[in-house]
Amino acid sequence: MKKLILILVLYFIQYNVLAQDYNIKKDSIHAILKIAYDISFDKKYEDAFSKQYFVLEWAKINNNDSIIGEAYNCLGITYQLMENYDKADSYYKKSLIYLKKAGYKSYLTYYHNNMASLFQIKGDIEKSREQFQLSRNIALEIKSKEHSFLPSYNIAVLDMISGNLDSAIPLFEEVIESYIPDSDHQPSTRINAYNALGKIYKEKGNYKLALQKLKIADSIAQEIKEYKTLTKTEKIRYRIYTLTGNKLKAENALLRQIDYLNKSLSSENKELKENLEQKLLDKEKTIELKEAVYQEQQNTLAKTRIFTYIIFALFIGICLIAFLLYKNSITRKNLNNRLTLKNQQLIEAKEKTEYASTLKANFFSTISHELRTPLYAVSGITDILIEDNPKIEQKQYLKTLKSSGEYLLALINNVLQINKFDADKIELNTIDFNLKTLISNITNSLSYLKKENNNIIHIHINKDVPIYLKGDSLKLTQIIINLLSNALKFTHNGNIWLDINVLKKENTNVNLNFSIKDDGIGISKEMQSRIFEDFYQESMHLERNYEGTGLGLAIVKRLLKVMGSTINVESTQNEGSKFYFNINLEEVISCSIDGATNTSELSDFSSKHILIVDDNSINQMITKRILKNKKAKVTVVNCGLEAIRETQENHFDAILMDIHMPNMNGYTTTQNIRKFNTTVPIIALTAVKLDENKKKIFDSGMNDVIVKPFRQEDFFNKLNKFLNSAEVVKK
Repeated sequence: MKKLILILVLYFIQYNVLAQDYNIKKDSIHAILKIAYDISFDKKYEDAFSKQYFVLEWAKINNNDSIIGEAYNCLGITYQLMENYDKADSYYKKSLIYLKKAGYKSYLTYYHNNMASLFQIKGDIEKSREQFQLSRNIALEIKSKEHSFLPSYNIAVLDMISGNLDSAIPLFEEVIESYIPDSDHQPSTRINAYNALGKIYKEKGNYKLALQKLKIADSIAQEIKEYKTLTKTEKIRYRIYTLTGNKLKAENALLRQIDYLNKSLSSENKELKENLEQKLLDKEKTIELKEAVYQEQQNTLAKTRIFTYIIFALFIGICLIAFLLYKNSITRKNLNNRLTLKNQQLIEAKEKTEYASTLKANFFSTISHELRTPLYAVSGITDILIEDNPKIEQKQYLKTLKSSGEYLLALINNVLQINKFDADKIELNTIDFNLKTLISNITNSLSYLKKENNNIIHIHINKDVPIYLKGDSLKLTQIIINLLSNALKFTHNGNIWLDINVLKKENTNVNLNFSIKDDGIGISKEMQSRIFEDFYQESMHLERNYEGTGLGLAIVKRLLKVMGSTINVESTQNEGSKFYFNINLEEVISCSIDGATNTSELSDFSSKHILIVDDNSINQMITKRILKNKKAKVTVVNCGLEAIRETQENHFDAILMDIHMPNMNGYTTTQNIRKFNTTVPIIALTAVKLDENKKKIFDSGMNDVIVKPFRQEDFFNKLNKFLNSAEVVKK
């Protein structure tokens, strides 16, 4: 109740209103709801909730049923965006009660649209269509084109996905005719309607009419710079030109897709930068809040001491017992009240700090996905171009581009790793592994850096060292990669030595010493104690030839601490450096770990039919091309609904499933497929971080996960494991 009063007071100040009489115009209330709706999609949920609850309280005091219904509906939307579908459903139902009570028919169309969206997310397509139809019926009853626009479009989409093309066509035409200029959401939906008609007529073989519809979509999209939509238009054109054998126009359509994707990414990057700046500002405010909390704690302690001295003094004055005892009881009561108030303030400050921490974690998760997706396009297209036998000078440029992409991915991984340490999310994951294979994979991945600085890596694994071991191979890989990368970066035309020796062995327990030595520039004595700090760079004191993020050694130190070890350094300037650590692992006596990929098994997928589920056209193109190079038969769909339909109608040897898709994500799509097919291998092909989503991925019914961007040999190795198995059982 106190929190609600505080919110009301703040917003009455914000909108220059007297709190005691709620004298706010209805237009202002609708403006507040509009702001709350918009910022919900920017994931500013706390701010959205405060505005929505303020409007709800205002509406209840003024007995305005229609605005109560609107407020509950907006709360439902916010909870749906947060993926809290039970609460969303609850608030939508509350909204329905008040909207019916107020006879607010036009707004009932929004309620039914939202319920349809909720059913679609849950995979209940039949109920989703019923709700869209109810929304459309009300819109037709009140003769409102504005309110019939979206439900008509969504029904048409569901019909098209279900294969009812003839019933979808008049609905899409109705959407186009219902267009109202200067509306918020209608321009892009209108373009999508033209695109959908183009796709339908393409399916029906009427290519001329299909291209006419696409031409209109193109002209409208060009005016408002809808680059994402333009990629869809060009994708349909590409398929039409491919079917009609017009190779030149097909290639031009593909090139335009890539151009529009780049423009779209440029626009998104600009928005991402603005969001990042805002997040950094919020972080500064969080730091200020923590400092204020600390100061508040110190003030409270000081006041507590003062009150303690007063009580002691009162106790000494025994001659004034009656008067002083009365005064003492009053003082204690006031003190308790003030301490209670301070504690409440500290609790609220703590909650805000925790919320800021959650926002930070969500931000890093979003950043990870947003950066990995375009990186997949960069690395994938680069691999494709390298395989197409380019000119010698072009091949060198492409290899440089691929190396830059790999470096950028390593940087992203390091930043996210630091964030995990801050959030105390680091856990050990013990598995069996082949030490020689692990070292070989590491050196292969660093070959670009080795060639760039013209260095030689010398590997020496003592004959006493067991090859098959059990431990956290992923963290060990990260440690060695960071140490080798540093050695390669700070050494030119030199040598790097990686030595592995046994220090102690008891039964299957083995203590190994790892040493990475170089003959590079070395590290000054005064700086050796600082190089393990976050973002610290010895290279800042040198010329600009040695650049980096200053994260590698900090990550090494923290990872080794989690694994019960420490990192040591010995170095002399201009002579080189040596980093070494000891780590306990377990020898695996009987082991069936694969030492290398069986390339003969991976060379030909001609008998395999693979379904790609991804809403990104560039990702589709890259993954399809990679599989086509192995002679696989490939089917591509844009969304979860199409994936369900295709899986019901066709046999697939494997499904590559994207996670983040509109309307129905990869988790829900997989759960629906598992209702009628428990054997087809479903592999998540996604840019999300595995350690943050692993449980959710496997709980949904998927069998494994491949994180984009990937090395092609790793991709085929994992895929081959499922394609060669007789039967895959749902996990």
